[in-house]
Amino acid sequence: MKKFRALFYCAALLLMVLAVTGCSSGDKEANKEEDTSAVDSETDENSSETDAEDQVEGQSEASKETDNSKQNNSSNDSSSESADDQSNDDLSLNNDNGSKEDGVDLSNYSSEEIEYARVWHQLGPNQQIDTLYVTKIPAGAPINPNHEDVSVTYPEDVVMLKGTRVVDGAVTYSGNGDGTIKVYKVPARWDEKLGTKVDKNDIKKSTEMIAKETKTVTIKPFANEKIVEFIKKIKMN
Repeated sequence: MKKFRALFYCAALLLMVLAVTGCSSGDKEANKEEDTSAVDSETDENSSETDAEDQVEGQSEASKETDNSKQNNSSNDSSSESADDQSNDDLSLNNDNGSKEDGVDLSNYSSEEIEYARVWHQLGPNQQIDTLYVTKIPAGAPINPNHEDVSVTYPEDVVMLKGTRVVDGAVTYSGNGDGTIKVYKVPARWDEKLGTKVDKNDIKKSTEMIAKETKTVTIKPFANEKIVEFIKKIKMN
């Protein structure tokens, strides 16, 4: 009977040990599953955050590219406008008739008439003239016609503009065909005293200096009432 009880107690104790061991294993498995779930959840959150950051960076890069594109387009537009403005300025400078600039239409006058009037308007010593005399002088003509034997000659065709009086002055020039002229410093009248001996060497030197020391001047494309006034005063010699 005692042996039976001992065996019964041993079996009961063994069952209790197995039950305790099983509960402990179950708790460990549950803890492992919870840990694994937590790790997976954290991994998913990190992945979501990374995807969100990548999306924000992508949007930022796209915004930068859009801004750069707008800046480039704006720069191109400004360059195009500047080029157009420069082109218009060049056309205005080389426009012989200067039609309707400053509100005056010069299309009824020849390009030569407009040129003479503009040159005198800009360079004429006296703007209050009665007549604007125009003399065309061919290349090879003496600069000082009073002393053809010693005077240096013009190297090109020139035009002389002058008024009725000596005090009106004169402008002698040649056109360059690009809105500029070459001015020769020729006096309206050669100052020579009657009855005095003329130094021909001085005449030669002075005319040589006139031929060499020319000045290039840009003529502004005026188109105003003053230009029309000078055109109406032109008289060809």
